[in-house]
Amino acid sequence: MNKEQKQFLLSSLFSGIMIGIGCTVYLSCVNKLVGALLFCAGLFFILTNGGTLFTGICGLKTPVKKLAWVFVLNGLGTVIPAIVSWSNVVDGATKLGATAAAVMLGKLGMNPVSWLLNGLMCGVLMYLAVIGYKKAKDSLHGIAAVLFAIVGFIVCGFEHSIADMGYLAIAIPNLSFWQILQCMGMILVIMLGNVFGGKLMRMVLVDWQEKDA
Repeated sequence: MNKEQKQFLLSSLFSGIMIGIGCTVYLSCVNKLVGALLFCAGLFFILTNGGTLFTGICGLKTPVKKLAWVFVLNGLGTVIPAIVSWSNVVDGATKLGATAAAVMLGKLGMNPVSWLLNGLMCGVLMYLAVIGYKKAKDSLHGIAAVLFAIVGFIVCGFEHSIADMGYLAIAIPNLSFWQILQCMGMILVIMLGNVFGGKLMRMVLVDWQEKDA
């Protein structure tokens, strides 16, 4: 493994870990808005440290093979914080596991079209967050872009495929094998929505900016 491959591996795992921690923090908050604000910290750490996050690059011109690897490595990264939550057992159940399981089962109650569309809208916001942060004239504008996007997709109930993998990882001890498989299938649909949303927003902005030039 050369230096570039090692950096790619570590930056992808790091991003997954940050999202996993964000999921843990969000599930620990009673207030949804407070949880959404704290979840933003995960993306801030990813952006400021050069992490590689699937939903941050899927709207860019990224090779499919690289996207697939980032998706898998991000997912593996979310498992690391989840393992800690598995150790917090009370009366045979994890403290956060039951909450995460309820969240995932609630998502399963929606139809695949909803998964896709909610994933698409999240992809739109995530693209705006990353581009807004990178193109911001100062740190204040960059922070505003991230806050708007992250709080927006959480409050609106849009679906972030990597965050959903984080919730699933936490929920695993509280789900059956069949439920886990169903959740994984749902996440794949959401992932496609994230890609479509990011690509769509990039097409709109690039076309818009070219016409204004």
